[in-house]
Amino acid sequence: MKKAQPLLPRQAGFTLIEILVTVFVLAFGLLGFAALQTEGVKNNRVAELRSVVTQSTYNIADRIRANVDGAVSGTYAVNSAPGVGYDCETSFFGTVVANKCSSAEMANADLDRWYAALSDALPSGTGSISCVDVDNTDTDSCTRGSLYTINVVWEESMRTGFATKTFSLDIQP
Repeated sequence: MKKAQPLLPRQAGFTLIEILVTVFVLAFGLLGFAALQTEGVKNNRVAELRSVVTQSTYNIADRIRANVDGAVSGTYAVNSAPGVGYDCETSFFGTVVANKCSSAEMANADLDRWYAALSDALPSGTGSISCVDVDNTDTDSCTRGSLYTINVVWEESMRTGFATKTFSLDIQP
């Protein structure tokens, strides 16, 4: 006796619809992964910029604290770079006393380096430093113990364009 043949043939492979669904799911997953990577790179850049801002702000704050005479005279209270031709570390040419920087010259050299660092490292990066004098009866522009405010402004890329960001730090040298 012969075996009966099955009425329906066995399926031997994938159908076109199964292949299309698989390709669609794979493509959707890869697009999601690409979007995740792009967002991660953008967030990493924002974090890098904010780290540079924080380091630069604390750097100039330390320089103000180190040069108390320059801080008391108000030399650090500026809105733009002074544009000096010396750096008070290697090239003292142009200073009043040969091979030595005065407190005002040191402050100007610090500010020139700070503004250069901000414009080099930050998109549209700039800064300002102000002082609120606690004693208006003396001749000092910014008496010791007065409040210095350091502001850094830069632009960050957002989904809708660019946004201006500000970081502010208050110190008492």
